[in-house]
Amino acid sequence: MDTPHSSLRAFAAVACGYWTAPGYRGVAWLLTAGMTVFGIVNVAIALWLNIWNRDFFNALEKRDTTELVEQLYILAAIVASAGIAVAIQLHIRRRLQFNWRAWLTHVTTLRWLNSGRQYQLSLLAEECDNPDGRIAEDIRISTEFAVEFAQSILQCVLQLITFLGVLWVLSGDLPITIGGMAFNLPGYMVWAAVLYALFGSILTYALGRGLIEAGNVRQGREADMRSVLIRARENAEGIALMRGEQDERDRLKESVGDLRKAWHVQTRGQGSLALLTSSLAYLAPVVPLVVALPRYLGGELQLGGLMQTAQAFSSVQWALSWLIDNFSKFADWRASTDRVVHLHVALHELEETVEAPNGERIDVTPGEGDRLILREVGLSRPDGETLVAEAEVEIGRGERVLIRGKSGSGKSTIMRAVAGVWPWGSGSVELPRGEIAFMPQKPYFPLGTLREAMLYPKEPNGISDDDLREALHEVGLDHLRGRLDEDERWDHILSGGEQQRVAFARTLIHKPDWIFMDEATSALDEVGQENVMRLLMEKLPETAVVSIGHRPGLELFHTRELELEPGKKGAELKPHGKPRSLSDLYRRMAMHSRSTPREPGFWANVRANLIGR
Repeated sequence: MDTPHSSLRAFAAVACGYWTAPGYRGVAWLLTAGMTVFGIVNVAIALWLNIWNRDFFNALEKRDTTELVEQLYILAAIVASAGIAVAIQLHIRRRLQFNWRAWLTHVTTLRWLNSGRQYQLSLLAEECDNPDGRIAEDIRISTEFAVEFAQSILQCVLQLITFLGVLWVLSGDLPITIGGMAFNLPGYMVWAAVLYALFGSILTYALGRGLIEAGNVRQGREADMRSVLIRARENAEGIALMRGEQDERDRLKESVGDLRKAWHVQTRGQGSLALLTSSLAYLAPVVPLVVALPRYLGGELQLGGLMQTAQAFSSVQWALSWLIDNFSKFADWRASTDRVVHLHVALHELEETVEAPNGERIDVTPGEGDRLILREVGLSRPDGETLVAEAEVEIGRGERVLIRGKSGSGKSTIMRAVAGVWPWGSGSVELPRGEIAFMPQKPYFPLGTLREAMLYPKEPNGISDDDLREALHEVGLDHLRGRLDEDERWDHILSGGEQQRVAFARTLIHKPDWIFMDEATSALDEVGQENVMRLLMEKLPETAVVSIGHRPGLELFHTRELELEPGKKGAELKPHGKPRSLSDLYRRMAMHSRSTPREPGFWANVRANLIGR
């Protein structure tokens, strides 16, 4: 995007697609037309009220009771019409606001929750903090305030056009003498209204222009504070066990302190602006009368004409004073639009990185064969620091490969590169045919029932509740077999080991052709690890497994090992030890099983299914 982050044109480029998007544009233009029509209706009612002011006060001056009663009936009609028109316009406006917000939220999340962008953006947190807050709050403010501003500006323009004519007719000529020169100023009250509003608008802009940046900073600090609270909630158990409450309170206190500074900066700007706007508000009902007074005292206007003129002057003044009345709100809106545009700019830059020419990113392509092929794959951090030197690896269907290495050497990044969520680096990854499953160290549990968690992300065909219960039994979670329909925060109520067991049960249900595991057994004891790894061999014997881990005992379940070793240009992926055949693997597993007491019949069942394959 070649527009500045803070420009209104950039926001228009991001957000105004709502009026051209298929499936949305029809309703969008219908609602926009409805707002325009009722804006015209409201101005017509305001003109009706202006004429009523003249007739009512003229009747009051004449003490004409019959005319006064008639004018009160007319007032009732004006009030009823205004109430109905305002109510209908409110419904149209709110529907337009929400529809636009829903569309922009959909478009933004479509870019954010896509191909790992949400993960990639988290690695660039300093450049685009709190994307969730930008989507939930800043998009709301941006769309709601934009519609309100559009409605009020339309009202101002229509009202200005209408009442300028009224005021020009009622103003007449004002005789002015300057030095020895005398002349008549036509429509003098129009010029007085323009000068008054222009003076106020210039002062408003001068006093309040810093509010846009102050609002941006304050909203950022609000988001930082929410982030601290959310982290405390999501990591409540760890904080409690480590007695870290004081540290979290200190972090929250620090974020509140930063928010206080931003708040005070914004308050000083708003205070200066309020000093001006409150003074103008007190003068607003008086200035029109003072301006129209010469014609009234000269006998050129009746009382009704005076009140009509004052009301017309106020309408013109209000229309010209839009910036004065809305600047504080406008500053908040500009801050939110900047944050929305910044999020889209960051996503755009990520998309450019992923779509960069070969050699500037890791190229991940679907293959036609049964082998995973890494060609000259080099991994680096987003800032360019090299993690892994160019790696050459081929893994065939049905192989069991273990990747070892020191913490921070880049083991997990290899899996992310294969998944296509780590574009930083070079080389190419050719994916094999078939379904690929990734099992991170901390499994993901969507909100909902245990059944939905086990079937995530999409339900395989022909899976019954009995299949789900059997999978839970096989991984040692019999106590959960009767809880498939319970709606819980499973990532909170299950232990780390239980979560990893559910992840293995999920894998048994989906039966992928390839499994990539990143420390997927780190929370299990040795017996639990052996059980789930044996289940993979027993239930999914044709599935290839690529494990990343360093726990003792994992080598028993893999036919070959690769190790990341430190090198001059980053870690180098090298073979470790000698490759083993599947028959050797089963034999070593059998020896290990005989050396460890087991429940009778367990290994006999495994051996009956595996030996001789």
